[in-house]
Amino acid sequence: AFITATQPEKYAELVDNYRTDTNREILNALKDELAKKKLWLIMRDGLTVKGTKLELYKPKPRSNTTPSQEQNYQKNIFAFKKEYRYNTLTEERVDLVIWLNGLPIIVTELKHEEEGQICVDAIYDSFLKRDLQNKLYQLPFLYIASSNTEVKVATDPGTEKNFRWFNAQLVNKAETAGEYPVEHLYRHAFSKENIAKYLEHYLIFVPSEEKITEDGEVISTPAFTIFPRYHQLRASKAVAADVQQFCNDTKQLGKKYLINHSAGSGKTLTISWMADLLDSLYTADNQKVFDNIIILTDRISLDKNVKDDLLLFSHLGKKINFSEDSGNLAQFLDKDRDIIVSTIHKFGHIQDKIQASDMLRKRKVAFLIDEAHRSQEGKMALKLRKVFTADGEVSEQEEDEDSGTDTISEKLQKLDTTNQVFVASTATTTPKTLAFFGEPFDVYTEEEAISEGYILDVAQNIISYETLYNLKVKVALPDKDYPKGILSQLLKNIAFNDDGIIQYKSEVIINLFEEKVANTIGGKGKAMVVASSRPAGLKYFYNLKTIIEERELPYKVLFAFSNYTDPVTNQSIEEIKVNELNTLHPGKVIEEVFDTDEYRILVVANKFQTGFDQPLLAAMFLDKVVNGVNAIQTVSRLNRKHPEKDQADILVVDFTNNSANIFEAFNKHRKGSPYKESEPRKELLQQVYDQIEELEVFTEDEIEAYTKAYIIAETEAKKGNSTPDALLSQLNQDYRELFKSRLPNLDDQKNYISLLRRYTSLYYFIAQFYKLEYHLLEFIVFAEVMSNTLMKRGKTSELSQLLNNVELSKGAVIYHGQKTNLFIAKDSRKTGLKSGSNGQTPPRATIEEAILEIEQKYSIPKEEAIVIKEICEEVSNQYNIKNRIIANKENTNYLKITAEPKVKTEVKNCYMQRG
Repeated sequence: AFITATQPEKYAELVDNYRTDTNREILNALKDELAKKKLWLIMRDGLTVKGTKLELYKPKPRSNTTPSQEQNYQKNIFAFKKEYRYNTLTEERVDLVIWLNGLPIIVTELKHEEEGQICVDAIYDSFLKRDLQNKLYQLPFLYIASSNTEVKVATDPGTEKNFRWFNAQLVNKAETAGEYPVEHLYRHAFSKENIAKYLEHYLIFVPSEEKITEDGEVISTPAFTIFPRYHQLRASKAVAADVQQFCNDTKQLGKKYLINHSAGSGKTLTISWMADLLDSLYTADNQKVFDNIIILTDRISLDKNVKDDLLLFSHLGKKINFSEDSGNLAQFLDKDRDIIVSTIHKFGHIQDKIQASDMLRKRKVAFLIDEAHRSQEGKMALKLRKVFTADGEVSEQEEDEDSGTDTISEKLQKLDTTNQVFVASTATTTPKTLAFFGEPFDVYTEEEAISEGYILDVAQNIISYETLYNLKVKVALPDKDYPKGILSQLLKNIAFNDDGIIQYKSEVIINLFEEKVANTIGGKGKAMVVASSRPAGLKYFYNLKTIIEERELPYKVLFAFSNYTDPVTNQSIEEIKVNELNTLHPGKVIEEVFDTDEYRILVVANKFQTGFDQPLLAAMFLDKVVNGVNAIQTVSRLNRKHPEKDQADILVVDFTNNSANIFEAFNKHRKGSPYKESEPRKELLQQVYDQIEELEVFTEDEIEAYTKAYIIAETEAKKGNSTPDALLSQLNQDYRELFKSRLPNLDDQKNYISLLRRYTSLYYFIAQFYKLEYHLLEFIVFAEVMSNTLMKRGKTSELSQLLNNVELSKGAVIYHGQKTNLFIAKDSRKTGLKSGSNGQTPPRATIEEAILEIEQKYSIPKEEAIVIKEICEEVSNQYNIKNRIIANKENTNYLKITAEPKVKTEVKNCYMQRG
């Protein structure tokens, strides 16, 4: 009836040829096609009968250009049958079957908890006990096991593990009074519109795959169908509907959405479904809503996982375009390709190109931003990521990497984005994220992901050690002040880079790996060692490698890092050479090598702490302080599921005694965003201005005169005139003298500078949200320039050189036992928006002051100390060792094979003798 009603001409063609056998020919063609394809794929692609292509269902029209399309969609025959007896040989019945145009598409089994049965009973009692070879368990694309409170679904009912949770929230609640808690299933998931969308957009076919291991073993994965989890369906549909409604109402775009979905939520697929839906949107007056959909991933290069997920959307065909470099990105934009996939660090390039072209500025573009984690490239990527990093939190970049200071919001404030929509996905929100994107549009919490079994809970227990250290200076150092946070981190790196301490911790790592990790996940469990820096990571790599070889252990270690120049030898240290990738594993990247059975430990230095999915990772050894969002992203590398991986297999070892902060970070975000959307307080800026004015260091006339001189110097410098700049240099000297004479006390000087820096920080944040009074706008020039001019300020590059004169005097690694997370995420949500420690600049200190503070913090009793320098001197002065090494100093084989193990053994003996 459906075919004759919607395609009468095609049916008539078949009747002309086959007369009364027409229906039989259609059924035979369907039967033949079912031997090769799944029913839902035939419904999506159409059925060819003797050269005539028939549609087995009519999709809902995207626009209303032709009334006949909507009429044909309405002719789809949706039917359901309760208590359906599917096998004439038995009395077995199925609770509910849904049919579309005579074809079975959804099978549902129902249970009621008041009768003592839960949703899982529907799987074991009603699916697994049935004849699954019956066509009713072969043809439909969805099998549902539901109680009155919970739902599980599968695309293949063959085993219990195929059924996935399909709940609307952690505890389902009815939307309508008097309805069941699973109202989302029968009101939304079973709606005609959604069923049509499943066929057109949501069902994904994953073909079978054969993978040959390095040992020649063939591993086969059968073909299967992906159906979205409920939060994926909900978020993608809701964003598309809201954009369409907004565009119809306002005739423009310019909206921002925040999707707060936990790790393990299937974010890449959610974004892909969203891209498909947004690309298909039309307005009420039949205009396409978007010209381009641009997906920005957080990977430096578009890795295999991202590509593979997107390529599964085969129905999009050539619409998806992967941009590997700026050249083909520009080409895709110029040629108006529908869906473009690129990396976050190209965001600035894309915006600059759009804004520079009259034609491109008119383009309607949706940006879908995959979790804005930090990567190693591009200032603009850092601008984008700034919104997703906790305010005031120290970035994890190395000393030689550019951190950038702007944010994506600062960039976009200056642009016309009325033709653009931004959808950002993140597992961990910050106040700044909410300030820019607003409250989360859709939430799927970590608590839900753990409860539903998609990820493991990695924040239950931490084995805690503390690394204590004292430092000393070898020569007198200049009395300059530096940012205290940077100085403290660099001094800590000296201790955490020490040969003796790393050797001791390497022994602890191997001992714990052998005891607690080696036999996990069927003997395939892997571990990650998070080093404090790349030089420290390199030492860990060689120490672990030596220990593994000495003990003849059956696995190997790798070191993942971005290439760098050794600060001591000035040699280039390259990942590919250190790991011998070219010789041992040609053509493979390091993550593919780590995926093989022989490599069980991966040392990382600012790489793979985010966005790295390796289900066999069961243990993490932290030799670097991680806090806030960074702590969640780093430790969550362990949360990926594997069929043989249990909660008990998770091991987190922290050498920084930071377990309380790690637990706090996880607990804070476990139930979703801990923050409420809030605008910054404008009055804070005026308050700081008033504090500066009250000190009466400079008069209004002096401030105005300096501001004018600075602006003139800047303007003239662009014209090549250096005279005003020379005058400004002299003016700087004069203002320094005035400053010192009016504030002779050093602490008062530092306080004034701190206020200027705080004003500058607050200004650039608050100015994004408010129009400011003229005096506040004018004062920013003076505040920003003078904060860096009035006092001698040490440079970070100079600091790195000076720290070569600082060395470890003594250190210790103290065991604090296992720490347990006793708390769950609090219900109360914080309000208000932090702006970088209330807009204050980080405190500053001299090197000597910082070293003294470390000694006060880490008081190391003599009986607990590993006195590094004394041990090294004692071992190196042993006559037999010293003379042999001198005699064989050109014999690299002797030094590596004989001398190095001997020296390490003696060092270990010294450790033991000193307790």
